[in-house]
Amino acid sequence: MKKLLFVLAMLLMVSQVNAQSNEKVIKEITKAQAEVQNPKRANNPGSWMKLGTAYCNAYDAPIKGLYQGASQMEVKLLLKGEQVLESKDTEIGGKTYLVDSYADKDLYYDEAGKLAAWNVKTPVLPGEDVLAKAFEAYSKSSELDAKRATNKDLKACFNALKSRYYSEAMGCYTLGNFEKATEDFIMTAKVSEDPVMGQIDTTMIYYAAVTAGMSKKYDVAIENLNKCIGYNYFQEGDVFASLADAYKQSGDTLKAKEVLNNGFIKFPTSQSILVALINIYMESNDDPAKLRDLLHTAQNNEPNNPSLYYAEGNMLVKIGQFEDAIAAYDKSVQIDPNYFWGYFSKGKSYYDKAVEIQNEANMETDDNKYMALLEKLGGSLLAAIDPLETAFSKTEDAELQNYVAELLKNIYFRFREKDAKYLQGYEKYNAMLTK
Repeated sequence: MKKLLFVLAMLLMVSQVNAQSNEKVIKEITKAQAEVQNPKRANNPGSWMKLGTAYCNAYDAPIKGLYQGASQMEVKLLLKGEQVLESKDTEIGGKTYLVDSYADKDLYYDEAGKLAAWNVKTPVLPGEDVLAKAFEAYSKSSELDAKRATNKDLKACFNALKSRYYSEAMGCYTLGNFEKATEDFIMTAKVSEDPVMGQIDTTMIYYAAVTAGMSKKYDVAIENLNKCIGYNYFQEGDVFASLADAYKQSGDTLKAKEVLNNGFIKFPTSQSILVALINIYMESNDDPAKLRDLLHTAQNNEPNNPSLYYAEGNMLVKIGQFEDAIAAYDKSVQIDPNYFWGYFSKGKSYYDKAVEIQNEANMETDDNKYMALLEKLGGSLLAAIDPLETAFSKTEDAELQNYVAELLKNIYFRFREKDAKYLQGYEKYNAMLTK
């Protein structure tokens, strides 16, 4: 009971202090608004600068100089007099954050104990976008000051506003609010484009595109990625790969392929472009000869990457070049003896081949041909055992192990009466799968 009364008392005290601080900020905004509405002051760039700064102060009031990367101790010193009402762990995007809850805000600390984000619960002006209003006011000041008499002061204001937008964007990204992060990254870039600043911040435009893709706003991602390309900002080819993915996700596979081909011309060693090209050609079953050339280029660029040979094997299986596919899978595990997918895909390819032969045999009416097909079927199943057994031993993923076990159980069941080792194999995997 005493603890509850103490918390309530602290809430009341903080509320009173915040109310006084907020009242001061609101008075500052009201005064600045009156000044820009005064015909004698409305055309004064300084009046609009004051209004923008007043709105920025409204944004700052609840967080009082906090910055991302501050330690928990530094934050508590900055917020001296404010009480942490609750501390608890929360998981966001696979990461654990310690959340300190105050009366008017929640603060998120990463695993290193650094402030990563905040969420203001009671802003000075609820329901109003004070940073947007600050930008409008500063832009008006810039528009009125054609002679740039206030250039130095206004530039400092814009830079400070840009920092606020960037912090908001990164905070939203951390908290998984990718749509809001996109809006803030766009505004971060937009602040830089004012004539007073005279900059094109391609990095922020790119970040806006990335977070737009994460929130499935592919039209926004496409718009901003095309801006990046227009400004010759390529990220060593990653921009083309991201743009192609956005087109693909929005349903325009032809445009995605066009973007990747253009990107490949500019960045022939970009693995992100090559892998995207490989995937899109494989998915569309189009132009296998060109795709194989692209795969070989990728392999030459990155000879120790087993996944590139695994991808080639998958492509070769699809176009009916079975033996070459097996050789590609063998190459993948030669590069990395622990590469699960190389072993698995080799074994699964032999298993699938056996299924095809079984279907063909079921349709065969000639006894001699039927028996020949059964012999081929058995050979294909037996060839699948070693790579599948190795694949089983190369992963600790229970779901993958169960899938491989199911395949092996089926194979061993077929041969269980021919040799005791096959019966033992069947019993082993059957017991595992029936637990």
